[in-house]
Amino acid sequence: MASFLQDLRYGLRALRRSPGFTVATVLALAFGIGANTTLFSVVSALLLRPLPLPQAERIVSVWGQDSTDPNQSAGLSRPDAEDLRQHVKSFSAFAAFDTGGSTLSGPDMDPERVEVASVGEDFFRVAGVEPLLGRVPSAEEHVPNGPRAVVLSYSTWMNRFGGDRGVLERSLELDGERFAVVGVMPEGFDFPREGARSGFVALWLPLASDTFFRANWEVRGAHLYSAVARLAPGATVEGARTEAQALMASLARQYPETNVRSSVSVVGLQERLSETTRRPALLLLGAVVLLLLIACVNVAQLLLARALVRQQEFAVRTALGAGRGSLVKQLLAEGSLLAFSGGALGLLLGAWGTDALNAMLPQSVRQVQAVRVDGLALAYTFGLAVAVALLCGLAPLGTAMKASLGGLLQSTRGTSVGRAAMRWRAVLVSTQVALALVLLVGAGLLVRSAQRLAVVDPGYRAQGVTVLRMNLPGVRYQGKDMAPFYNRLLERVRALAGVESAAYVAPGVVSGGGLSLTLDIPERPTSPGEKQVTGFRAMSDGAFSTLGIRLKQGREFTAQDTAESAAVVVVNEAFAKRYFPGEEAIGRHVIIGYDAPKPRQVVGVVSDIRARALDRSAEPELYAPMTQTPWPAASFMVRSALPPETVARAVKAELKQLDSQLSMAPTETLERSLEKSVADRSFQRVLLLAFSLAAVALASLGIYGLMAYSVAQRRRELGIRLALGAMPDDVVRLVMRQALRMCAVGLGIGLVLAYLLSRVLEGLLYDVSATDPMTFVAVPALLLAVVALASWLPARRASKVSPGIALSAE
Repeated sequence: MASFLQDLRYGLRALRRSPGFTVATVLALAFGIGANTTLFSVVSALLLRPLPLPQAERIVSVWGQDSTDPNQSAGLSRPDAEDLRQHVKSFSAFAAFDTGGSTLSGPDMDPERVEVASVGEDFFRVAGVEPLLGRVPSAEEHVPNGPRAVVLSYSTWMNRFGGDRGVLERSLELDGERFAVVGVMPEGFDFPREGARSGFVALWLPLASDTFFRANWEVRGAHLYSAVARLAPGATVEGARTEAQALMASLARQYPETNVRSSVSVVGLQERLSETTRRPALLLLGAVVLLLLIACVNVAQLLLARALVRQQEFAVRTALGAGRGSLVKQLLAEGSLLAFSGGALGLLLGAWGTDALNAMLPQSVRQVQAVRVDGLALAYTFGLAVAVALLCGLAPLGTAMKASLGGLLQSTRGTSVGRAAMRWRAVLVSTQVALALVLLVGAGLLVRSAQRLAVVDPGYRAQGVTVLRMNLPGVRYQGKDMAPFYNRLLERVRALAGVESAAYVAPGVVSGGGLSLTLDIPERPTSPGEKQVTGFRAMSDGAFSTLGIRLKQGREFTAQDTAESAAVVVVNEAFAKRYFPGEEAIGRHVIIGYDAPKPRQVVGVVSDIRARALDRSAEPELYAPMTQTPWPAASFMVRSALPPETVARAVKAELKQLDSQLSMAPTETLERSLEKSVADRSFQRVLLLAFSLAAVALASLGIYGLMAYSVAQRRRELGIRLALGAMPDDVVRLVMRQALRMCAVGLGIGLVLAYLLSRVLEGLLYDVSATDPMTFVAVPALLLAVVALASWLPARRASKVSPGIALSAE
């Protein structure tokens, strides 16, 4: 240890004598390690760090599924959920839940729309977390018409009640109904994250407390809920899945009218929350690992160059009796200083980068858990630093071992060592080019995909539309009262100055494709076991024109489509093509699984909209007047050239005049909602492109440094060539040819690796082939141009070498 500390002190003095080399090396390593630390923190939050719940690995997510199409998700009905709770022995606790917005009010409290989770009786047993204050709802409070109880989140308790411990003696109003506060959950508890639009839950209340859910309490066909469960001791996810699917198959046979083709999926909760982000996160982590490798190659080049300069030092140390072990220890000591300095700075950059990244993360990442530099990220960074320390120590070892005093006395150039070093440097440059090509091809494919996605027509005009969400409490507004209230508010909104048009839609436009309902076509009966479904939205008259959805046939809804008039619907083109192929859809009748099923006549066909996502084709969808299909929640769409905040203030003022106890969600534009629907792809593309450009910059600097050093070493040779009549252009071509030869080798290797990577990217691309010719031609051409420029600068300087000065140096 004393000897190693002495080597460290000597290495520190040596590095201080070469400040330019030291700074360049530490910064390159810090940049690579910092980027790795940041991205590993994301991967850790998504996949490695357990959710902040007791024995979180035992919690599973449960949701309905089509037995013939595993990609077709659905909800669970309350009776189905109760059967799963009682009969699946692999679950020690099971709870259905739903999240949504409700209006919170109370004494001395302005109405506010908050995120609420309506949960089943076992919900808090599944979570395994005890309240900070009070208790959770009792069994009596989990039955319809039972006492009303609510549990507060820590932030709601602090923000709305000032942290008053006497809050358990108070009550509040939720959607106009009074609830007794029975408990407060600990700080940081915001389970379930799945489905929560705002990313956190403000209140928890029993499912039976919700008026809408009470109305569908015994309706087995009302597939409205998701669920979570805790595995029983000794049970596995696979076993629970098998048992639950067997039960659902039994229910499908027992209730063919409502449960035909109904199945269920059971996966670990963390896996469920991260299912859309797992693959992109691992891809980005792979990208920054490649970036670190490029930085390490740059460092290796710097170390090799420095080793050549230090040949005399190594030769003298060998002549004085230093053995190979002594040289290895010295080089490892210097490599450790460089690596751990870069690692420490990289950790700092990684922490800053993680804070910056948190502001950009899409909701799909934030819903899992907070991204931070945790213990796993620290261990990962330390491991990187150790690996880099070995690289930094061993990279110049070959040059050091070959140095001899006799060789240096015979030739100040050490020709044989120089040639070997140059061969290694050529290998390193080819490696840099290959790695940079892999990153650039990946980024290029994603950018090409984004370009195609950017020109996709969503089927509606999002620009200039302000969206305001609200819902009507069932305790004060029965089904027959909902549409009249919405229409009164709509009439006031349309009369506002600056409003071009307005309408309301339930549940919204960019909201995962609306609701999914069962479908029957009286003129075309389905066979037993066959299940037809359709997307569904309720809306006001004028909704299609406000949203810019094109009418293809028939008519839109009008004010004459009331609860007393004939039931009508409008369908989209995808619906007409699937259920009336080659036939006229206008005048046909359909029955949807809503309220009391009754035939509804198709009076119009409109163009398709891409509501689920821009990269997913439109699915069959059906629209009905809100007057004939009352729905408690609606999104007001207001088209206006005024700023969204101005529109929102005016609309909220009108709402307050009609009912001061109601509130609307924070303002959002339809254009912003559309951007959020592709936020995951945008995030991936921007990060990968940034890493790729950084890789090209590092590779360019490395190639430039190599060629500049190569020219300096060949100064005598180039001087002789010029003295013997070579033209300056010949020298430029000679130097550039050497660089382009190394680049060509790297491009060849990189194209093979990029082809393999493209197969991994296939699922992330839209309307672009994984072997897109434009990308696979443009990226190598770009890298070739970068290498040409990086080699041209030192080549041009070499062509101006004075033969006399070059020869006199000998």
